[in-house]
Amino acid sequence: MREHLFHHCSRWREHQKTLWKAEGKATGCKAGRCRHVQISELFSIEECDQAVMDFLVATDVGKFPAQMNDGMEEAKRRAQVRGGGDGEL
Repeated sequence: MREHLFHHCSRWREHQKTLWKAEGKATGCKAGRCRHVQISELFSIEECDQAVMDFLVATDVGKFPAQMNDGMEEAKRRAQVRGGGDGEL
């Protein structure tokens, strides 16, 4: 799934271009070849940290859907009702 989001998903195409351009500058990779880097490898390249973080912030990649967040709130509320203290999960 993350290969798709970082490499192939057309929804994030412009953000992907920015990410891979920054990765190329950081590693000296020639245009077009950078996209063959494994995502796990990308996360380990210190010079790419900011580009990866910018990609994650600019896109919805890695964010929980609203329904999941609502479910967490409901679970916390139930824990409080059952005497679970402050609702910490």
